[in-house]
Amino acid sequence: MNLDISYTNYIFLAIATPFALWSAWSDLKFMKIPNILVLLMAAGFIISGVILLPFDVYLWRLLGGFIVLIVGFLIFSLGGIGGGDAKFAAAMALFIDHNHIASFLLELSLFALIGVILHKIIGKLDFMNPITDNWESWRVEKTSKVKNFPLGLGMSAALIFYQLTVVGLV
Repeated sequence: MNLDISYTNYIFLAIATPFALWSAWSDLKFMKIPNILVLLMAAGFIISGVILLPFDVYLWRLLGGFIVLIVGFLIFSLGGIGGGDAKFAAAMALFIDHNHIASFLLELSLFALIGVILHKIIGKLDFMNPITDNWESWRVEKTSKVKNFPLGLGMSAALIFYQLTVVGLV
């Protein structure tokens, strides 16, 4: 059964958005993206995708997610990103139409940059200290010589923006 593509995209928006919000919060608060989040998000696609997408498109998306996982782990092994970011990127890839990869990567780059800038600005605001002192991403920013950034924030924003764009709400 294949629903009209707009309905499919609305369903994907409804499935992906809660996981994206959870990922952004978890990465900011703990600097971790839980495995259960990634597994549930992937399961959401696996179940809905087999029902909503043509089977060949479904298989291509699974392959795309697997490729992103392999590339993500390679970048992780080189110290470029966290393991949770690599796994979350693979789960996100399942929800991206292959015809939109270039535009999504541009959106991802922009939202990651915006995320870095906003994260740094918020961390410098004294009135935010009661909040930021208890969140791992800002604690690490203020106390560690190694500067890590919660990439899940930008990744999540890009996924939500992409899904909203695909359904025509942005």
